[in-house]
Amino acid sequence: MIYALLRSLAGVALRWFYRAIDVEGLERIPRHTPIVLAVNHPNALVDAMVVAWVVPRRIVLTAKATLFQNPLLAWFLKWVGVVPLVRVSDIRSGAMEGSLDPKRNERAFGALREVLDDAGAVLIFPEGISHDEPSLARLRTGAARIALQARDEAGIHGLHIVPIGLTFERKDAPRSHVLAQVGEPIALDSWRAPDPEPELAAQALTDEIETRLRAVTLNYTSADDASRAAALASLFAALFAESPSRVGEARPFNLEVTLARRIEDARLQLARGADDRLRARADQLLRRVAEFEQGLCRHDVAIEDVGISTTSVAGTRFLLREGRIIALAGPIALWGQVNHWIPFHAARAIALRTIESAADPAMRTIVAGAALVVAFYAAQGALVAAVAGKIAAALYLVSLPLAADVNFLFRERLAGALRRARTYLLFRRRPKLQTRLQSELQYLRAEAVAVDEELRQRSTAGAAV
Repeated sequence: MIYALLRSLAGVALRWFYRAIDVEGLERIPRHTPIVLAVNHPNALVDAMVVAWVVPRRIVLTAKATLFQNPLLAWFLKWVGVVPLVRVSDIRSGAMEGSLDPKRNERAFGALREVLDDAGAVLIFPEGISHDEPSLARLRTGAARIALQARDEAGIHGLHIVPIGLTFERKDAPRSHVLAQVGEPIALDSWRAPDPEPELAAQALTDEIETRLRAVTLNYTSADDASRAAALASLFAALFAESPSRVGEARPFNLEVTLARRIEDARLQLARGADDRLRARADQLLRRVAEFEQGLCRHDVAIEDVGISTTSVAGTRFLLREGRIIALAGPIALWGQVNHWIPFHAARAIALRTIESAADPAMRTIVAGAALVVAFYAAQGALVAAVAGKIAAALYLVSLPLAADVNFLFRERLAGALRRARTYLLFRRRPKLQTRLQSELQYLRAEAVAVDEELRQRSTAGAAV
């Protein structure tokens, strides 16, 4: 009951901060067998919230033991069933007392084995730390040791290690996107280490977890490489998006992540030894894409709007549809904006006061926002109850989060509608501009496919040699 309530609250908080959380591969998660979820850790507390929200099973969380040094936080974490793990780095830094004995977490491992013995789900961040690096950190062996002990010492059967990769469009930015990708599980019943010695077996399984986790995460050698790939992926996703798209509809973030991987693979392939002609062709494509984007920016046109119809019938239909939405949703959205403006902006101001990591703004905004929203709801509910009674207060309180949801959706829809209306009027005045943009868009799509196909053919030929 407590978990279900907290999960629902986490879902609301995530939905208000991020525009969308996409999920891929959810069918890979076993439903009725014990599982260890091995997840990368780019965004602190938010990572656990995202996993708890997208995975349709009750999850037992693990957390660094230093969090339990705060009495109030320790009480809350124990109340919701979080298991503390002592990290080597905390002992070495003096943040925790103890030794580097591999058995220092034996009590915690025992609690987690009990969960797995009951066919439960355990969440572990094998990197051990949350960080801002553009690649996975070196994985610790804790997840592997827990899984192997559960199988070999406790005799637990049917255990799977499930890798989940979290990718954030911009983890610190409100109304950005998140992708959770479930990788190929490791079935412990059939997995065997090359060497049965416990430490070597744990390292071998950790290496296998890393391989599968890298398959569902983005990994770059530098932050500049990561930023460049993300920008190009966003641009090429727009190039290949349906045109025109639905008003206010965001592009699927999973497409951008897929393109980011392909772009990085292509960059490495070109750097390793593609011929000069192919490299020049790829460079020319990137130059024309950049020029095309600059031209769109000059005219304030989105790529998704290049193909809109400029007939009078289409314009009238658009005006009636969007006008009806504004008339119906506008007042509700305004109500949601008024009721949440102070707590949302106050939470953001608190979050941005001091920033030590890119994970701080999201985590602090969500935590502070939740506290402030609850406080504002309580104050408003008490006032309405005093004036109109408890039933009216209950109905009033139910309306507030619904109005907030409508506000977020309406603002994004309204921004898209206004942008498309400006584009419609521009193309009505300058039809040759639209024709030129459509022609260039078609060329860029065809050339991008041709370059990618040639790179794939060369990669296949190279692998066959």
